[in-house]
Parts: sequence; C-alpha cells; structure tokens
Amino acid sequence: MGLGPISVALLLVIVGLIIFLFIKLKDGKNEPVAVAENASLEVSDDTPKSVADKIQEELKESEEPEFEIIEFRTPDVEPEDLPVDEEGYNGESMEIEFPGEQTTAPAETEEPEKTAEPEKTAKPESMEDPETEPTAEPTQKPASKSSDPMSRVIDFTTLQTKKNGHIYAWISVPGTNIDYPVLRHPTDDGYYLYHNLNGSEGYPGCIYTENWNSKDWNDPVTVMYGHDMRSTGTMFHQLHKFETQSFFDKNQYFYVYTPDKTLKYEIFAAYVHSNEHLLANHDFGNKDSFDAFFGTVLAASNNGANHVRDGVTVTSDSKIVTLSTCIKNKPNNRYLIFGVLVN
Repeated sequence: MGLGPISVALLLVIVGLIIFLFIKLKDGKNEPVAVAENASLEVSDDTPKSVADKIQEELKESEEPEFEIIEFRTPDVEPEDLPVDEEGYNGESMEIEFPGEQTTAPAETEEPEKTAEPEKTAKPESMEDPETEPTAEPTQKPASKSSDPMSRVIDFTTLQTKKNGHIYAWISVPGTNIDYPVLRHPTDDGYYLYHNLNGSEGYPGCIYTENWNSKDWNDPVTVMYGHDMRSTGTMFHQLHKFETQSFFDKNQYFYVYTPDKTLKYEIFAAYVHSNEHLLANHDFGNKDSFDAFFGTVLAASNNGANHVRDGVTVTSDSKIVTLSTCIKNKPNNRYLIFGVLVN
C-alpha cells in the first residue's frame, strides 16, 4: 500500500525536525554555559524515566546554596594608634605644669651622651653611649620671673609633695635654658643618672648631686651632674655655650635656690677635664689639695673651650659649685663650669 500525500508531508516534517534538532544539539555542545543558563528543566508525564532522572539531578544540583569567600587580614597599626604610657607621653611634645612653672619637652630622636656615673674609687669613670632610647622629660621654663634672679621664689613644698620628694634645690643659669630642680637619692648616687623626675627609668634623667656632698651647700666643692642632651638641647647641654669666649664673658653668674635661701655663684672658669670622679680623687677639704687643683684650673690658657675670668678670688675658704656634663666624641673628658659663692 503506498503512502498518501499527507503521510509523505508528515514524514518530511519529521525528517526536517530531526535535522533541525541535530544541528541545534551539535551547536549547543559548544555553549555549555549558555545552555545551562537558558534551558528550562521540566519533567512531564511523557518524559522518559532516564531523562526525568537526569533532569531531577540537575535541578537538585542547581538548588545547592552558594558560599561567599571572605578574606581576613590583620589591620595595620599606625604609630599614633599605639597606647601612650601612664604619663600620657606618646613620643610627641607634652606640657607639664610645675608650681609657678610651665614646661615643654620635645620628642627625643637620638641617644644622649651620659654624664659620669659616680664611683667611690680613685679610678676614672667609664663612659659608654646609652643603648636605650631616651625617655622624654620636660624642661622647666618659668612662666614668669622677677628681673632680679635673687628675688625669685620656688615653691618647694608643692614640688616635693606633688612631683618628687628628692627635690631639694633648683639650678638656673642665665643665658641658657638650664632651669631645673636638683635632686639627690638618699642611697643610690647614680639613680638620677638613669631615672626621670617621675621615677621612670631612662633618659634624660635629672640634674642631681651625690651623697659625697651635704645638702646645705657648705662643702668646699659641690658637684652637680646633668646629661648632655644634644638632640633636644636640654639638661646640661647648653653648658657648652660657655665654650665660646664671648658668651663666657657676657654670662657671669648662675643661681642655686633652696627652701630657705638663694645662692649666687660667679663663674670663674669653663674647663675641659678628665672623666675622673672629682670628689673621690681630690680632698678639697685639705688646703694643699684644694690649692693644687684650682691653681691648675686658674692657670689654664684661654683658648679652645677653656676660659678663665680675671679678677675672681678663689681660696681654700671658698664655696664652689661645679656643673659637670659630657663632651661629644670625648668619652674620657668632662666639661666643667666652676662657680664661686659671692652673695
């Protein structure tokens, strides 16, 4: 029995559909992502079981949750974010109020050269560069002063009760920024070589005297120590201004204030000396020893950093205060400013 026209037409349509689907399927193999994104996966009653199972598997996989990958990192810490110490210092300038005084301390950026640590021996004192970074301590710059240094009053009661009980005097050297409390530790002569006014360990330390001296300023020679803080120009650094002859000539006095009196000293010599411990190696209570030492000082030539003032009387009965600090690149020497009591 032959095929009718309708049957032939239907057959051609089926063959055409097969060819069309074949071409589409062939092209679809090259676009898996597009097929996956655009295909509509549905299961009907006429869908073969094997195809239905595959569709169900694809639907199940497409319903799995997606997870977001989160990257964690340690935040950077800037220096200004670091905690400050209990005194509120974080490396920047700070101000601390003293009784009748206002003070400002710049940040210290380099290591100081330290003063001689006292030793109760006749051996020269050793000198090494400090290995720790200085701890900033404020300089004392009075907010207001009388034009006459002899009439200045220091509130020692408040200083001793609020700041440090070891404060017993005050040193001021006109023409410099040296204007500090003077301390003495009752048992450790070297304590304030390495400790600040608030008791913290480090630099710049304090201006101090030792137990070799009394606290009444009646010894033949009293020695006062301070670091040469070159990076900030503080503590006893500006004693080096006396190395210049013109400055030495114009600045003749320094002052020591105590709770009950003001002492005026005339500067009679600025002198480069060895790093020996003066009080351990010279018996200044002995007239011959006194005369021998200061005879050498007064006979020094006025050149370099050494300067001697003419017309100043110094005898074994004199009361002398010596200001001592270090000299850059000369660890075996000290720079000494000698003043004799004149008031």
